[in-house]
Amino acid sequence: MSRARAIGCDGGGSGARLALVWDGLRHEVCGGPANVTSDFAGAVAEVSGLLHRAAQLAGVSLEDLRGVPAHFALAGVVDERVATRVAAALPLEGVVEEDRRAAVRGALGERPGHVAGIGTGSYLARQGPDGFETIGGHGLVLGDEASGAWMGRALLKAVLAVEDGVEPATALTRQIAEEMGGVSGIVAFAAEAGPSDFAALAPRLLDAKTDSAARHIIVAGADYIARGLLALGWKEGGAICLIGGIGGKYADFLPTQMQKALVGAEGSALDGALALAMEQDG
Repeated sequence: MSRARAIGCDGGGSGARLALVWDGLRHEVCGGPANVTSDFAGAVAEVSGLLHRAAQLAGVSLEDLRGVPAHFALAGVVDERVATRVAAALPLEGVVEEDRRAAVRGALGERPGHVAGIGTGSYLARQGPDGFETIGGHGLVLGDEASGAWMGRALLKAVLAVEDGVEPATALTRQIAEEMGGVSGIVAFAAEAGPSDFAALAPRLLDAKTDSAARHIIVAGADYIARGLLALGWKEGGAICLIGGIGGKYADFLPTQMQKALVGAEGSALDGALALAMEQDG
């Protein structure tokens, strides 16, 4: 059901955005990080502040927004318990869930299809008449295959394998070893690094995709994406959308039939959150 009034919010570790549609006009505001796992109080405060600012842009009060359908797609909402806690802390009622469904809805619009969301982390998902399903992610320690963080870590592992004499050196592994101070420097870096630190190395790898060490890692990432999409039920001809800062970099490395199925994103995660709010029953 399409509505003249709705609220959509897309919140993640790098920033949050909120859109208010009021009598058909869209008012959009942006703010800081809103990951409810890493900083619950900060995320709630950020989203609450965005609601106030959006109301001001629309020339209404926060009280006027009560009853407006809202969808809050926030990073860190790992289960229903967290979603309930966030919903209780926000100043307005609305659906609270993790941010993947909104991103997929924004990318695919209403059409069925599959999405590979590949940035610092990663996930794979599908939407269709039978609902929404997502796999992967789970963080760098246990997952996030094909992601920027996974790429950076894999590159450093490749350098260590060269230093140990297990694999032959390449131009890229030599460069990284020299820049990071060899084995001791790499180990020291890894001991303190988080996902974003590892992901900062991904552009180096992607820029050197003809290097055998780099290509091996990229091919492995593409293979994971392909296997995951098949596990989610992808069949030849079904739409595939690659989103996130790194997603599109895998396009040329996917199987030919998957390359033929690639489509561009229709919109953003914020567009998806707003669409989900507009489609709420009531």
